[in-house]
Amino acid sequence: MSGTIVQLGRHKFICGLFWQSLSRPRELAREAADLARKIDCDLAVLRREYATAQAGFAHSGAGPRQTLYSLAAAVAGRLARDGAHYDGENQPVHNWLAAFRLPDGNWAYFAVRDANFLPNGDFAGTREEVFERLHGDYGLGGWNLVIGDAELEHYGFHNFRERRIEDVLGEPGGGQIKINRAWRLRPTATRMSPRMAAGVAAACALLVLGAGLGWRQYHARQQALRLAEEAELLRQVELRRPKVAAAPHPWTYSAAPTSVARACIDGLMQLTPGGWALTEYSCGAPEQRYTWTRKESTVDFLLAQVPGAQVDIGGDTATLARPFAPGAGVDEALLPQQQLVAGIQSRLQLMHLNLHLALMEAPAPATPAGVPGPAIAPPDWHAYRYVIGPVGVSPLEVAAMLDMPGVRLERLRYRAGIWSLEGVIYAK
Repeated sequence: MSGTIVQLGRHKFICGLFWQSLSRPRELAREAADLARKIDCDLAVLRREYATAQAGFAHSGAGPRQTLYSLAAAVAGRLARDGAHYDGENQPVHNWLAAFRLPDGNWAYFAVRDANFLPNGDFAGTREEVFERLHGDYGLGGWNLVIGDAELEHYGFHNFRERRIEDVLGEPGGGQIKINRAWRLRPTATRMSPRMAAGVAAACALLVLGAGLGWRQYHARQQALRLAEEAELLRQVELRRPKVAAAPHPWTYSAAPTSVARACIDGLMQLTPGGWALTEYSCGAPEQRYTWTRKESTVDFLLAQVPGAQVDIGGDTATLARPFAPGAGVDEALLPQQQLVAGIQSRLQLMHLNLHLALMEAPAPATPAGVPGPAIAPPDWHAYRYVIGPVGVSPLEVAAMLDMPGVRLERLRYRAGIWSLEGVIYAK
């Protein structure tokens, strides 16, 4: 079973679902089932709140299925039903963070932006993992509310509300947890039970045995000769067929957008070394490049702070290049182009940010003449180069919106207080 199973009272909940927005209001279940097949999941839960619809997906794996409820859907449902008290009144809450201690000692973490769970905004882990994620997301700003256990209070979160997970899910007055059937994960496709499958297999075996016994006795020799001839023919065809290798997946060589953006921001140091002003900053493999302009300072003051800086012949501009390697990514399953791009465009449009896309030319599918080795099959995906900008908010907030399967951030640029992001989207 993918995800973390948590026992609360008499019921079992699961954390760590993969959440996706749905766009067909009249066919939510069918759309969720289609998405489940594409991302190799067989369990899903639907949530519809504040005119938005999402599906959370999980993979059951081998073994009997359990009755599980989504802890994320339960918390979001309770907040949507009861609202929250912040800014002096009880009102609906669309942007919130939550961290709860679980009975097993771990913590659950949830992040909801514009009434939708972020793609990685539902997980359970250690206290250190959850608190690191909570502080990182809180730094993006724009949250209406932070809720969680009492030990979060001393961090000084704006609009913090102390509540345990049992308080959120329990009925008013300290009652027990009352389960809502809408929280339950349900199969996205009918699965035959092991007993039924065994019965069907046994019946088929008896029918095949009875019907084929006479045929095999009469035609055994002729069939054996024919199969041998066909096998030899297939072997000869395979020997003559050129070997074709699958195209390599370029997205495995680059880390997720948030990781790249954090590494670039961490490297943004020495904004005014020696009184020189940083005018441009470019970050992306294989280097970070800084450009400073002299104000009322001197070259000596700059070189005292940045010995490796290269000053131009005029003495008014200096640059510095440092190696940059953000790390490798993962070989994740790609999403359909329409679904992936539409989701990114919607999030950026809510923040009034421009997204420019251009289809990239596919790499040559075959091995060059004279080079040994198998030919390379044409890729079964499309690549789109994107540019986002101008960006007047934190690039970390924009990078968090890009943390989707197949989306990679290649370069972060800063010029005169304005950011821009460049990268590639890989999609089916």
